[in-house]
Amino acid sequence: MDYLVMVATALGRFLINPIVYLTLLLAVFLGYRRVKRERSHFHIRIQHGATELHSTIKESLGYALLLSFISVGAGLVVPSTFLLYLTAVTVVLSITLVVASLSPMYTIALTVAAIALARWQDLPQYLGDADITQAFMPIVLLTGLFVLVEGVLIRRAYRNGLTPSLQKTKRGLHAIVYRLRKVWLLPVFMVIPSGPLQAIAPYWPQFTLGASDFSLVLFPIVIGTALTSRKRMPDAVFTAYGKCVTTLGLLLILSATIVYYVPLAFWVIITVGAVMRAGLSLYFVWRERADSYAVAPSAKGIMIAAVLPDSPAEKMGLQLGECIVKVNGQPVTNEDELYEALQINAAYCRLEVLDYQQEMRQAQHAVFAEDHYRIGIIAADPHGRRR
Repeated sequence: MDYLVMVATALGRFLINPIVYLTLLLAVFLGYRRVKRERSHFHIRIQHGATELHSTIKESLGYALLLSFISVGAGLVVPSTFLLYLTAVTVVLSITLVVASLSPMYTIALTVAAIALARWQDLPQYLGDADITQAFMPIVLLTGLFVLVEGVLIRRAYRNGLTPSLQKTKRGLHAIVYRLRKVWLLPVFMVIPSGPLQAIAPYWPQFTLGASDFSLVLFPIVIGTALTSRKRMPDAVFTAYGKCVTTLGLLLILSATIVYYVPLAFWVIITVGAVMRAGLSLYFVWRERADSYAVAPSAKGIMIAAVLPDSPAEKMGLQLGECIVKVNGQPVTNEDELYEALQINAAYCRLEVLDYQQEMRQAQHAVFAEDHYRIGIIAADPHGRRR
């Protein structure tokens, strides 16, 4: 029963943490900005405006449960002071609306820096405190786990929040870039020493391991990511980006072993980790800045910039980056010709599509009365200019 009370109390404290509501508001803001951009560039909303809000916890909840199991099961005790500073840092970064700064690597590195600055006068004595140095290994290990989950989320869940945008090329034509601005919220149970918490909240439930008392807190870990792809297809960019972030997380987890034997290596590992995380972001930004576009208007047909959810195009398996060459046997080069060709057979739609590997395939779909009169694609040439 005591454990149930402890979990219920932790859940209550979680619900009054400002990070939770700031993150949800940030998700709403990102959805609003995405829809506004889609309507401005394509005169249509591609995904619902609440997509980012719905996916903020839904996509990450399973990982949060796994992290909680590891954190509590392994007894990874972190100081309550660390969580208080982490709360302040996360709140400040959330208010700036710089989504990319909300990587756990950045927030934890800034938290460590803030604690060091706050204790600058007595830092040598602070670092010599055994209770403090014992927390170094759990912090590095948790940081690695959070970054690992960040990489997995980027690889698997980036599509909810990815949006195409028009960009002018140097030749004055329009091409497509894909922007991702997304946040996830992970409610993770953590173990903290009861001493400091009992001093300010004597009612807080606690449990005993050996000669020490501990408490559980449910802490909101925020993961934010931002990147733009244009030179390569989004699948290739975000899969590679996620793999690199995952690798960094694994390196941090392995480095926790070093911190266990050499506690002061903690400062070097956290610093190097933050630098490497920033380096990964800069590398992928630089790599995608070349003046070439994976998705741009094509003389071969109609290049698909996006596919609307639950549309005939989605049911036919059409993908962004593919090129519609013929519709019902008629060659098409713009949207006007596309929808004229669709009227040839109002009950059935047959497409010849050139995929991203330049291989031709056919896609077919029976057109029903409830289907939209358009098949549900966003063309890379939104104005339907004839070429």
